[in-house]
Amino acid sequence: MWRRRVSGCPPMVTLRELNNCVDVHGNKGSVMSHVLRVAAAYVVLVGVAVAVHFIVTPFYHAGDAPFTAWQYMNWFIAAALLVTLGASYAGKRRMESDGAAEIKRYLEANVVFYGTVAASIIFFWNWFLELTPANVSDHQFWHVLGAALPILMVVAGLRLWSMPKGRGVAD
Repeated sequence: MWRRRVSGCPPMVTLRELNNCVDVHGNKGSVMSHVLRVAAAYVVLVGVAVAVHFIVTPFYHAGDAPFTAWQYMNWFIAAALLVTLGASYAGKRRMESDGAAEIKRYLEANVVFYGTVAASIIFFWNWFLELTPANVSDHQFWHVLGAALPILMVVAGLRLWSMPKGRGVAD
């Protein structure tokens, strides 16, 4: 099925090879740009969902009851965080490969990347603690993450969305 839709690509391709694939309309690099757009949309949607849910949680949560909606959302957040890490790392590498960069671009790339690394470490550590039978996660970290993750995800997702056509993550 993949070979019928994309010509010139083997079944297993790397990111760099995917940039050279041709879609059914004959557009080179278009496949990778569509993959990046889908990933960017996913990251932005998860970021917005986290922000909205974080804001409305006090309206429906009753004290000691478990946060069941967050338990389901954590799986989507984990996937979005991995995409955000990849996108922010690619943005940082692209900025570094351009040579002499402006201070604004340098700060943008590094703050998003290292902020995402820090948020990912806190998220996965706290989430794994929550998945243990004792459920000893620190709820203060969830508040920090509820405010930081939407910002990081939306910024990285929008940057990934606006990546130049034909230029992939591996470039």
